[in-house]
Amino acid sequence: MTAAGAPREPAAAHRAVEREGSSSPWRRLHARRPLRRAALKLALLAAVVLLVLFPDPRRLAVLLHRLAHLDALIDPAAPQLQSLEDEVRAHLGPQASSAEVLAVAEYVVCERLPYSWDWETWGVMEYLPTTREALDMGREDCDGRAIVAASLLRRMGYDAWLVTDVVHMWVRTPEVELMSPTGFAATLEAPADAPARLDVSSAALNLARGLAYGVSVFPLERELIILAAIVLLTLHPWISRRRAAAGVALLVAGLAGLRVVGAAAVSGPQAGDPMLALAVAGSIGSAAAGWCVLALKAGARPRHSLSEPPESPEARAAGRG
Repeated sequence: MTAAGAPREPAAAHRAVEREGSSSPWRRLHARRPLRRAALKLALLAAVVLLVLFPDPRRLAVLLHRLAHLDALIDPAAPQLQSLEDEVRAHLGPQASSAEVLAVAEYVVCERLPYSWDWETWGVMEYLPTTREALDMGREDCDGRAIVAASLLRRMGYDAWLVTDVVHMWVRTPEVELMSPTGFAATLEAPADAPARLDVSSAALNLARGLAYGVSVFPLERELIILAAIVLLTLHPWISRRRAAAGVALLVAGLAGLRVVGAAAVSGPQAGDPMLALAVAGSIGSAAAGWCVLALKAGARPRHSLSEPPESPEARAAGRG
């Protein structure tokens, strides 16, 4: 034991300050060991992100299963396809070429299924419908349209399969590609009666493109919930208001930048533009810098608890004696 008034050992003093200064649950959390604290924060953030992106988590399980069995989504026997086939044939003459059939099929599918984001149709960030689900719903985004188009073409005797680069899904045939191919390397391709092919070399680039595109088009209110969770879970109890404001400002600037340029940088006629790519990189850098401002060296812990005033010079002198 140390004598009364003697200075505490650094480790003991640190623990005492943590105990005495942990008057709120948030401060008690930060009195935990760093690894335990980080694990708990990551778990909380993961839960928030999951519920924002997939309010019904069962749809995420369905999505992952269907991604692993992409070709199984093509269903030429779906009864709803009969009216689409009839419409295609009504547009064609008796001697129509394969190219004409493919072009008309693409047109009919796009007319039958107006474009709609998955969060508007299914309430989640991403969903892969079956052919029957898409036609029953009557609206879809690129993947639902591609699934229906591939199903229709197989019903009409053409070889067709699904291809995706993460940002977009389209249809590939031995002759041409349909449903607005992007020109980027496909990350996943699912030919009929063959194992799906995963291109690992393009995965990293396409995932980055997918992230930038997704942030730019996803509902802002949902993204703000995730941003608020990141800020609140990163903030340290003893961070200064000025530092907190700077970190939040950088995070918001990064999000705003991605929403402005993300979609144009990865899809459409300006995809691959170096200036847009630089703007995306700058936005990501701003968000990363904002998080670092909040998380790293967020502020020194108070040297004394509110309940224990600092020792007087006389007491420190007596302790040294």
